[in-house]
Amino acid sequence: MNLGKIAKSSYSKAVQSLIHRIYDQTEVQDSLYEQALQYFLDAGKLQAQQTAAEQEAYLFRQRLQQASGADQAKIEQRLQQAEKSLSSMNQGLEELRLARLSRLKELCYTILELAQGDDFEDTNLLSAKLLGTIQLLSPTEGSNIARSNQKSKHLYKAVLALRLLDRLLLDGQITNSYVLKRYQEDTASEIEVTGGRNYQPFRDDVQIPLIMAALIQDIGQQHPEAQRILCGEDGSLNEFRVLDNPDRVTMLQTNYRESLKYLTQALGKDRYVGNSKDERDWFERNEQEKLGFMVTLLKNSVKPEQGIGNLLKIPQIYTSVVLSTKQNYSYETLPKVGLVIDKAVEKGMCSKEAADALMQITGIFPQGFGITYIPKDSDRQDLDRYEYAIVTSLYPPHPHVPVCRMVTRNLSYQISVMGCTVRVENNLFFPQARKKLEKIKPDRLKEILMQLVSNYEERKDMDLIPKCWHPDEYFAYARNQNLWNKAINQNI
Repeated sequence: MNLGKIAKSSYSKAVQSLIHRIYDQTEVQDSLYEQALQYFLDAGKLQAQQTAAEQEAYLFRQRLQQASGADQAKIEQRLQQAEKSLSSMNQGLEELRLARLSRLKELCYTILELAQGDDFEDTNLLSAKLLGTIQLLSPTEGSNIARSNQKSKHLYKAVLALRLLDRLLLDGQITNSYVLKRYQEDTASEIEVTGGRNYQPFRDDVQIPLIMAALIQDIGQQHPEAQRILCGEDGSLNEFRVLDNPDRVTMLQTNYRESLKYLTQALGKDRYVGNSKDERDWFERNEQEKLGFMVTLLKNSVKPEQGIGNLLKIPQIYTSVVLSTKQNYSYETLPKVGLVIDKAVEKGMCSKEAADALMQITGIFPQGFGITYIPKDSDRQDLDRYEYAIVTSLYPPHPHVPVCRMVTRNLSYQISVMGCTVRVENNLFFPQARKKLEKIKPDRLKEILMQLVSNYEERKDMDLIPKCWHPDEYFAYARNQNLWNKAINQNI
């Protein structure tokens, strides 16, 4: 199939850049997770230096109390030097902390700007585009799946958390007083929060902290203790292997403990800039409440029951399937995410109401998933072939009925302006739809396959009636990357 020049659109480049800013492995080590790794590596050494400097200053204070005459002057001079050195060290660490916090906040605002629209419909369109682009940029075959999904899953989870928050607020399922208070306060303040932005309670105190918490929920895995479990003492083990139970428990405990420490110590509260005492008092109180909210999110996500931690837990479960890092990854099993979430509800791992809310938003077919379906003719009769489509919309009419963009018509690829809602009976993911095509002769099915796939000789062993298709090759071409513009929709 000739699809044009391989390239990324400016939007796809922006999404890829966001992923790299969150999790990457580069020489410059400037991503969020690389910086966390360096922080954990340096923390012990810096703490030891700080403790030594504090002890030195303390000893000089003790000696000064006992000294007299010329000795007193010398010791006082040494004390001043020690205190100056300690102050300089503390100031340097504080500036590093604030810079770390500022970078993360700017990253979160960028994510919010890509995922948040002017109204509910626009927000869901932008979020579908962001989620779908992440999925379509991710490999679905080959040896690099786990590594790529490891980088992408944090951004994906953060977007899902935002949209789940919307749904639960609309359904009256949020009882957290901190969130409800900010949700009801929609007036902007003159106080500047970040990058020249005026304060908006819900955005700055709920949405941005929620994104932050989603991004750093697994950052404790960068701690040396967790890295030793994942990669081995010499780094030779496959970090994506299945851990035995003792290692798994230790890893989870380490991640939880160190992620909380990273939030409270490596990030912490922002610093007020200004001259108003009233503003300063309000700002510091608000920062404390905001930090408390993020701590609650992380703590409650371990076993959320009906609590606010569901905002992290359920997107985490969904993302662990859709962007799996397991060695047994299989693209065609991604729609089983609904079954995985149902099982999590049965085990008491999350709230049924919140789980149902996420399924209402996403359905079982992830954004960007490749749907194979049986089209209909003008008389609404099933045709003797299948076509390709890509899931492109949130809020399907039913979790099993995805809203898609058509990719092929009459077995020919095109820049489609047509959308479709694919019902169960015509979606080849489901057995009842595949059964319809079993009466077609194998030669005809091979002919269809030859027209739809590139490198047929390499792919001739594919199923003649495929449950789905892999759209990442199609999406690799820049001209095919705008799947979310307005389309005429038809039911299939």
